[in-house]
Amino acid sequence: MAPTPPSPPEKLPLSRGQIVLRVTGGVLLTVCALMVVLGATIFVERLNGLQFILYWTWCLLLTCAAIVIALWDMLLVRRISRRTHRELFQREFMRDDLGKKSRKHQDR
Repeated sequence: MAPTPPSPPEKLPLSRGQIVLRVTGGVLLTVCALMVVLGATIFVERLNGLQFILYWTWCLLLTCAAIVIALWDMLLVRRISRRTHRELFQREFMRDDLGKKSRKHQDR
């Protein structure tokens, strides 16, 4: 009989703030991609001078905003992961009965 594969680790639920950040970041990235495609194909002849500069500046600013949101989301994920690891460590290794068991084991 073949051994059963390990079950996938539980995923932490996303907070409302993380969902908002991810949706906002996805929308910004979609708008940026659309602006790049339109600016390189359809609007290439229409964008001249100041219009050209403003269009691509807006595209750059939206891209920077998407990067900032992605970094913010990454920091939230790291903070939640650290907190979860800390709580798990305290729950598993800082129990009173574990200390008693280890003392009994050392006395033998």
